[in-house]
Amino acid sequence: MNDSALRDQVHPTRFRDLAVTVDFHCNSACTFCIVQEGMNNYRGVPFERFAAIADENLRSHKYDRVIFTGGEVTLEESLFQFVTYARNSGGFRHVRLQTNGRKLADPAFTRRLVDAGIDEFFVSIHGDTAELHDQITQRPGSFDELVRGLENLSAHPVRRMTNTVVHRTNVKAFEGIVEVAQSHGVIEMEFWNYLPMEDHDDEANLIAPLTNGLPSLLGALDRCAEFGIRSVTKYVPQCMLGAHGDTLDNSQPDTIIVETFWDEFPRFACLYEAECEHSEECLGLSHDYVRKFGWEETTLTPVPRTRPWTPRDVGVQGRPDESPAETAQAPGGHPAWEALLEGLPGDAGRMIRVQLSRNEARFSLEFGEGASLDLVLASRDEDAPALLRTTSFNVFYSQVNGSYEPPHLERLLREVCDRIEARDDGSLSLDSRKGLVQLKRERNERPQVV
Repeated sequence: MNDSALRDQVHPTRFRDLAVTVDFHCNSACTFCIVQEGMNNYRGVPFERFAAIADENLRSHKYDRVIFTGGEVTLEESLFQFVTYARNSGGFRHVRLQTNGRKLADPAFTRRLVDAGIDEFFVSIHGDTAELHDQITQRPGSFDELVRGLENLSAHPVRRMTNTVVHRTNVKAFEGIVEVAQSHGVIEMEFWNYLPMEDHDDEANLIAPLTNGLPSLLGALDRCAEFGIRSVTKYVPQCMLGAHGDTLDNSQPDTIIVETFWDEFPRFACLYEAECEHSEECLGLSHDYVRKFGWEETTLTPVPRTRPWTPRDVGVQGRPDESPAETAQAPGGHPAWEALLEGLPGDAGRMIRVQLSRNEARFSLEFGEGASLDLVLASRDEDAPALLRTTSFNVFYSQVNGSYEPPHLERLLREVCDRIEARDDGSLSLDSRKGLVQLKRERNERPQVV
């Protein structure tokens, strides 16, 4: 296989969700851990940084949900400071905890978390028996602890979800895992295909050939449907999921973590990307999978496209992490950002939507006879090229599509730039950094981040 064929797919992001890595310690040692080498070395988000984000979110309403994660976040006493601030800020509709569930075995600790403001628990379960789960976590007793944790959560009015990593060790256990979860009141389950972050040659032999794991995974999705459990799959080609294709959701929250993490984040590709109807939602196969097992060209079955295909080079909005009923009740849009272009003359153009991340605000605009473009705001940077610099932003445009007369484009850009320049009072902000910058270690001290 020629590596040059591995064109990166753009990973979809749930821009309404913010994941905050509080710190990197863990009381388990999962064989598939994607941050194993960073454990006890990476640093989490400083509380002051998070507080500033939460305060700004109250004004701009970028995020509906904040997710606290690690490492194993329940080991950090500072977690309660983060959670309390998030809930009291009034800017987040949901506060979620991503955890291995072991400390939830303590009912008093679980109640303390709920009282602090956590209303969603995302708990990891990787085996259907204590023997298998403990083999994967490499910690005897971890299965019994998480089961007691699920039982303790049943006493509280919280959203209970589970996450299972699909890898070679547990490929026969997925239906049994559903049975365990259902018996403890779980109503949502996610199955993530294993992605190497550090072991790109898969020396641990954890990547499972999809044909090996698929029968048990499809059986688990069948059981979820029978039990009324909402199910989500990630990093499995959609065409292999059959009737469960609608469970595929590869999106992840907007995540604050040290920048070096993103240098190792898996890349994806598919041999049939340009001809498959599902290529906007499906990432295909990870590069590491392709290098080990090939393109699976005789196994994948692309659905013929009914619309033109264009390679993506910008972030894609993932589906909301909500039930249909909750989605219908959720406030829409980004009013504070939309107000920047309020009053745009209809004959100059119209705004379709605003897509927000920590790094940019992307306004999708239509103008003329079916033409469109993306107007992008990024954090002000004197060294970066820009159409316009305002108090807070660099303004530029991209993704121009369709036919138009140059005067129409010029007028639209003039109208939007005039409005942004006049209305940028410094109350809205963007972060130019991809993640946290980790400083060099001094002596034996853990490195700081900025």
